[in-house]
Amino acid sequence: MSWLSFAFITEPGFWIFFVIFFAGAFCLGHYWQGRESRVKLLIEESNLKVNQIIELEKVNQELEKKNRELYAKELELTLANTHLQSLEQAKSKFITVTTHQLRTPLSAIKWTLDMATKGELGVVDEEQKKFLGKGLESANRVISIVNDLLRADSIDMVREEYNFKPADVVKLLDDVFFEFANQASVKKISLNIEKPEGIVPYADIDVDKIRMVLENFIDNAIKYTPPGGNVTVRLSNARVNNVEGALEISVTDSGIGIPPDEINKVFQKFFRAANAIKNEPDGSGLGLFIAHDIIDKHKGTIWFSTEPNKGTTFSFTLPLHQKKV
Repeated sequence: MSWLSFAFITEPGFWIFFVIFFAGAFCLGHYWQGRESRVKLLIEESNLKVNQIIELEKVNQELEKKNRELYAKELELTLANTHLQSLEQAKSKFITVTTHQLRTPLSAIKWTLDMATKGELGVVDEEQKKFLGKGLESANRVISIVNDLLRADSIDMVREEYNFKPADVVKLLDDVFFEFANQASVKKISLNIEKPEGIVPYADIDVDKIRMVLENFIDNAIKYTPPGGNVTVRLSNARVNNVEGALEISVTDSGIGIPPDEINKVFQKFFRAANAIKNEPDGSGLGLFIAHDIIDKHKGTIWFSTEPNKGTTFSFTLPLHQKKV
């Protein structure tokens, strides 16, 4: 190495240049390396977004397909519902026409049997009276079924008119109780009534409709209670002083009860429990359905408790005052 070369290397400027040069080279290399990393990252992000767009397009296509299927199902259900409504109207018309046509001849049969039983059509002996009485009982049962069909049909088709007015519920209970005294006595069932002491306030009710409910409950209680059993009708005024005052009525029997697996069907139209059908083959399965509708329109509550082979209690409340709508 010549003296000049050594001198140049030892110069401070050389080393400054050297440091600057290598620092610049290092920074430039680092810059390009970072730029390359950022480019790769951007490419990866772009690819990810492209894949997401593709997936979204697939999802949108699937959703469009599902929407078309749902629309087709909705149209199918609409057509099926329209068809069902037509069938329901045809059924209601058939029931209305048929039951109205049945009522007149059934009433004639009933009154003829009644007159014959009383001896108004000639002298009858006890044996004949017994058979005529059974015929009259059967006629009354058929008339009851026909009336239930008419009432159930009227519930479906139109809202019946209700004549709400203050009524003496105690008197109503006594009247209905008296109607069933003979029926209970013949079957050797103890029929009792329990009422609160003191004055019971009047309640705004449709007397004829509530009579219908009471008749159904008591008739069922006697019908499904074996001889020697008990049926108790109770009127409670424990709710009278509540914010929304009401009377509570219940009918308790010691009869066959309702099977646990059929409890949820009790107030359904045409429902009859298996043990009820076995015990009493005749029946429309409409009485409790109609009773539920009547109490509902009175803004009351209806419920029951039961235990198989031990008995059932049906209860309902009657508001003292109907709210004005």
